[in-house]
Amino acid sequence: MLRGGVNIVNTKKTFIGENVIFDTNYPEDITIEPGVRITAGCVIMTHFMDPSIKTYSRGKVHIKKNAYIGCNSIICKSVTIGENAIIGAGSIINKDIPGNEVWAGNPVRFIRKLK
Repeated sequence: MLRGGVNIVNTKKTFIGENVIFDTNYPEDITIEPGVRITAGCVIMTHFMDPSIKTYSRGKVHIKKNAYIGCNSIICKSVTIGENAIIGAGSIINKDIPGNEVWAGNPVRFIRKLK
């Protein structure tokens, strides 16, 4: 199902908190799978400045099943967040996050594996 252009696979099994901002230029490049929880104040961008060519680039954001994005986190380039991944509050996600791991920080860093 597309909501505002964002591909949300199952809206009944997805939580999107207050004041979450989705990229308005390319919302169709965002895919959110079932069970994902995106908490308050997060920003998900699909376009970003590429300093090597001094122009904007476009990329897809894919958030896989049961991932948790802590409040006020920012996804600022083309990334995949794996199944069951946990992103700590206030993180800046600028790289792919493997499934079943906890990551946090600015820029995001590995914290630990989930059991």
